[in-house]
Amino acid sequence: MKKIITLSVALTLMLSMHAQTIEGDALIPIVGSKVDAPNTAAFLSAYSVKHKADVKYSSYESGIDMTASHDTLVSMTLYQNNSLYGKYTHKLPKGLSFDMNCDQAVAKLGKAATAYTNKKYCELRFGAYILSCWFENGTLNSVSIALK
Repeated sequence: MKKIITLSVALTLMLSMHAQTIEGDALIPIVGSKVDAPNTAAFLSAYSVKHKADVKYSSYESGIDMTASHDTLVSMTLYQNNSLYGKYTHKLPKGLSFDMNCDQAVAKLGKAATAYTNKKYCELRFGAYILSCWFENGTLNSVSIALK
C-alpha cells in the first residue's frame, strides 16, 4: 500500500512539473484538445485554470482565459496584465514577448494574414490555428490562439 501511495504522489508531481513546462509553442496544441484529456487536465491544474461558467475557463493567477465548445478547448488568450485575468509570465508562442511592438511581432511571425493599419492588431494563420496579437500603448498586450 505504501508503494502505491508513493507512486501516486510521484506521478502527480511528474504531471504537474510537465504541465508547468507547457509554454511557448507547446501551448498551441492545448487548443483543440479535450478538457478532460490527461495532459490538458494537468495543464489546467498546473496553471490554476478553473472552469468558471458554461464554456469559460480562466485563471487570475496565470493570466489565461480559455473557451471550450463541446468539451474541447477552442481558444486561449494569454494576457500581459489584465485586471480580470491576471498576468501570464511564461514563454509566449512563436517567439513573441510582451515587450514587442507591432513591427517586431510581425517581423517575428512573418507576413500577417490580417493587420490593422493602426498597429493595434495582427494575426497569423497556420495549420488549424489562428494566432492573434493585440497591442496597447505600442506594445504586445495579449496573444490569442484559436481554432480556424
